[in-house]
Amino acid sequence: MNIAFAGAPGSRAPSSSALPRGLYAIVALLLLVATAAARAADPAGEILVARGVVTAYAAGGTARIVAPGSDVFAGEVISTGKRSLAIMRLADGSRITLRPDTAFEITEFETKENEENALFTLFRGGLRTVTGFLSKRNPDAMRLRTSVATIGIRGTIFDARLCGEECAEEARERPAPAGRAGFVRGRVVARSGSRARTLESGAPVYVGDTLLSEAGAYAVIAFRDESRVTLLPNSEFEVEELRFEPAEPESGSAIFRLLRGGLRAVSGLIGKSRSRGYKMRTAVATIGIRGTGYDAVCQGACQSPELDAGPDGDGLYTEVWDGAITLDDVHVVEAGETVFLGKAGFAPVPVPGLPMTLGEPRPDTVTLPPAPPPPPSSANPQAGLYVSCYEGNCAVQTEANLVELGPGQAGYVGAAGGAAEELPEVPPFQAEDPVLHAGELGGVLNRFNENLDGGGLQCTVR
Repeated sequence: MNIAFAGAPGSRAPSSSALPRGLYAIVALLLLVATAAARAADPAGEILVARGVVTAYAAGGTARIVAPGSDVFAGEVISTGKRSLAIMRLADGSRITLRPDTAFEITEFETKENEENALFTLFRGGLRTVTGFLSKRNPDAMRLRTSVATIGIRGTIFDARLCGEECAEEARERPAPAGRAGFVRGRVVARSGSRARTLESGAPVYVGDTLLSEAGAYAVIAFRDESRVTLLPNSEFEVEELRFEPAEPESGSAIFRLLRGGLRAVSGLIGKSRSRGYKMRTAVATIGIRGTGYDAVCQGACQSPELDAGPDGDGLYTEVWDGAITLDDVHVVEAGETVFLGKAGFAPVPVPGLPMTLGEPRPDTVTLPPAPPPPPSSANPQAGLYVSCYEGNCAVQTEANLVELGPGQAGYVGAAGGAAEELPEVPPFQAEDPVLHAGELGGVLNRFNENLDGGGLQCTVR
């Protein structure tokens, strides 16, 4: 066996004859043991995705470039470049997505039963985590440490981000809300992509949001052009498009979609200035307006499979209480009329009224409070730590206090430390982070096309 010894520059390694035979054997044995121990160390996990430059570094060692399939170990700091992304899967099934310009350490990691322990450190940047069996087996086993707080992770999906000026810049680049929930009774959820948030009175509603109301719940939504919708119980409604500038209402457009249940709607400035700019899509017809207030109720699937669909089957009821509406720009329904349409492409049938009495108010009869200013966490996020919890529970512990966060809640600790505080909402810059959504956890990421570098580079998950 040849064994190399480090010496001064230019020096030669001593030969075996330069050492007593017994000492040489001991040195060789120690080196063999050390090598075997290093090879026997179990990895804490592996890299699933490495987009751009991703490195792993252990104290006393040298940084190495990691790629999909690379093992990562306890004691290593995983770093992403300014235009890079990494997703790792840990040995307990946890998945962690690292944003660009992030430094994250797997400080401690033990999966043995009754010895479960996972401590991570976030030095800079941000991450999204879906925890595995460690936090389920031992709720106190997983913690994420930062310079200002430690986060207890209890069977959860959460984001953590150390923000500087970049978060405020991202918030300023976000589009303005399409409207707001002026009044909410019961539980109504706004879903955007794979994320959902509980909608409360005064909360913003964005283009792309799908609103879902539970039994007994309803909401009055006020949009930027002064149009309104009362979403009825057990309903699903999507804000597909809303473009509106107060100085040019005639160039605006509003496109909504009733997916399930029912609503009561009144048009706003877009409808008054350009009626063709307003559309309410349903499974059987697109509703247009002529300065209008109307009700639309889907019965069953909102479209009957039968050709001779009648009012006793699935279909769409519409009732006009102001102005007039059109169905597919062909059939006109005037104020005081109610019709039923069971099949796309057929003529609506006049009926005596809706199949039920609506107890929820017309949106034009509800007095709404003035729109509140957006929370500072959304409009101008300050430097510090932001923690947003989507499932399970997160405990944000500082030297001053402890804040418990449940699903749909967020917390903040200033960059200088101090007490943690609960935020009025999950900051949109965090909940709708396009980088983290591109690497959505629990699914298969085949392509990452965000314009981090102006390109459309590919990455794959093994």
